[in-house]
Amino acid sequence: MEGIHVQGVWMAEALQQSCGDWRDLLLVASHLGDPKAAVLLIFPVVFYLHRRTGIAVLWVAALSEWVNLVLKWILFGERPYWWIGESGLFSGSPPQVQQFPSTCETGPGSPSGHAMVSAAVWWVIVSPLASLCCARTGRSASYKLISALPYLLYVMFLGCVGISRIFILAHFPHQVLAGLLAGQKFDDTESKICST
Repeated sequence: MEGIHVQGVWMAEALQQSCGDWRDLLLVASHLGDPKAAVLLIFPVVFYLHRRTGIAVLWVAALSEWVNLVLKWILFGERPYWWIGESGLFSGSPPQVQQFPSTCETGPGSPSGHAMVSAAVWWVIVSPLASLCCARTGRSASYKLISALPYLLYVMFLGCVGISRIFILAHFPHQVLAGLLAGQKFDDTESKICST
């Protein structure tokens, strides 16, 4: 595991050096991916627009956040910011990384709750939206591109959230990937909730 952590730290350092101009956007993506944002920002808007989907968003946010907390205490992943100092591996050549207000999160880090809850909640919104786009645009090839647009935006948003969590040293890359994969497991939950 030590090798994976070392590679994750070097990846975070490379991200901070190459994406420094995108700092503000990545910090906003991290805040939008926060599980609290699903309940405080996303749920009211979606509930106003479509009641059934809004209720599904609330349920999926609560369930995925709960499962994330259980997984964190079972898997107990390290946090990069703390691990750099505690490991003692970087005493000779420490990585040139920046600290941000959200960097110093405490508690277990695996899987990423931001990635997991975002993947689960936004899937609840994207799936019906894509179906609606497909139904309204027909079956021609050019319109299929329009119906794929919600999925493209979904992937781009999750990519920004994941990169932002690595960028601010809140998670190692494997923790973000675990969160994204675990969040996708809520597809069945979403369909059961929406069908009731």
